[in-house]
Amino acid sequence: MNQKPLVSILINNYNYAHFLRESIDSALNQAYPRIEVVVVDDGSTDNSRDVIKSYENQIVSVLKQNGGQASAFNAGFKASKGDIICFLDADDYYNLNKVSQIVNLFQKNSELGWIFHELDDVDANGHSLSFRLNQTIHELSLVDFREKMIEGGNLPYLPATSGLCFKRSVLEQILPMPEQLLISADNFLRLATISKSPGLLSPDTIAVHRIHGANLFEFRKDYEYINAATNIKTCYYLRKCFPETKYYTNRLYAHAVGRLIGKTSLTKVLQIPEFKEYIKEYFSLEFGIVGGSRIFYNYLKSLFMNFKFFLRGKSSV
Repeated sequence: MNQKPLVSILINNYNYAHFLRESIDSALNQAYPRIEVVVVDDGSTDNSRDVIKSYENQIVSVLKQNGGQASAFNAGFKASKGDIICFLDADDYYNLNKVSQIVNLFQKNSELGWIFHELDDVDANGHSLSFRLNQTIHELSLVDFREKMIEGGNLPYLPATSGLCFKRSVLEQILPMPEQLLISADNFLRLATISKSPGLLSPDTIAVHRIHGANLFEFRKDYEYINAATNIKTCYYLRKCFPETKYYTNRLYAHAVGRLIGKTSLTKVLQIPEFKEYIKEYFSLEFGIVGGSRIFYNYLKSLFMNFKFFLRGKSSV
């Protein structure tokens, strides 16, 4: 890697005009000298494109028809030239020294293919939140999850899109990714990357993750369905692209299916095309026995949790 590698910051946007300028400015104002900012607008219907056009040649703009987050990731990467790629959601923003810190870590650890760092949660107005929606990364850790992926082991909490940074050489093995992943495509991106190379988990909150009504899935009534459907889709396309992940995808698939049946119904699961495709393409006797037992276990676990919430609700009346 050169002394000062070019860093591409890929901003994906869909109808976030009211946040977009702060996001782009945080990328352009980085203390690191060699950056390019690629802004992909995924067919916005608000005034996002007016905001983008106002930057003229300060940024690389990609204006496309709406196709979902995976298609935006693919388009942004194709338009980029950087040796290091940092992703940024259009409703989030970077700290001034984010890119400098990431480059420094990559240069100190040449074997790394990726760096995932912690995010600072704020509300729609940029005020720090007193709660964290996710677990946190507690210490700087050099990690290699490739064996765990092959064996189907558990993985730790991994940050959202704006905390993901990669060497180009690793992303070239992954992108373009399946564009059927309309939302939460960062799930596929994380898992595919860690199946390809060692990386680093950093507790530093060097970017800000904005929590607001449009992206707060955790409090939506259909959260369980969205989360499970995303995991089932991710499992199908991850295994299709990278067969060596089969034991991990089998485990995640069984977990998602069992929880979804317990929280909703089998009918809901059958509405997800990739649920049936996974069974059709990857069913085996081993999967039937092991996967079936895991689905049943997670189904019972989900029912038990529902029962606990029911009792808690009655006791508070």
